[in-house]
Amino acid sequence: MKPILPPLYKKLLLLAIVIGPFYWLVFTDDGQRRTDLALLHLMGQAQIGLAIERLEPTMTEADIRRLFPDLELQCGAGGAPFGDRLCTARLGAFNQIPARAISLHLGGDQLRALRVDFRRGYHEPMRAQLERRIGAPEVGEALSWPVSGGVLLLPADRPKSDSEAALFWLSRQAMAVR
Repeated sequence: MKPILPPLYKKLLLLAIVIGPFYWLVFTDDGQRRTDLALLHLMGQAQIGLAIERLEPTMTEADIRRLFPDLELQCGAGGAPFGDRLCTARLGAFNQIPARAISLHLGGDQLRALRVDFRRGYHEPMRAQLERRIGAPEVGEALSWPVSGGVLLLPADRPKSDSEAALFWLSRQAMAVR
């Protein structure tokens, strides 16, 4: 005997199968983030995964280029507040968070500071990711996480503009300069 499903049940089931994923992609935070990541990937934007809490000031520009060969770093002398060279690149995603750019501040050839500009709507996911990986931050004007090579800084409140939405890693040498 073959089970018979009522036609209305079949239509509602098919409708749920079609609308469910669409609803998740468009109306949930996680779905929107994943949609943004897919679109950024399709547009050819670089995506990197970096254990930022493990950065060390002994890393060099060559090390970064070797770790991320797809990252199109543009480097120039001068103008860097934490060193004598500044390297920047456009970025699509940083650790699965939609981002805009990455900046490396080098003193000599060694890494002194790193800045990741992310999309301001992703401040909470960035904070949550850092808290999962490193633990609770020290709260002040900015959230800070002491790490082995220096300190990570993130705005305490959701940034009001995209230019304020940034994650910083400062080496001990960079903090001594400021």
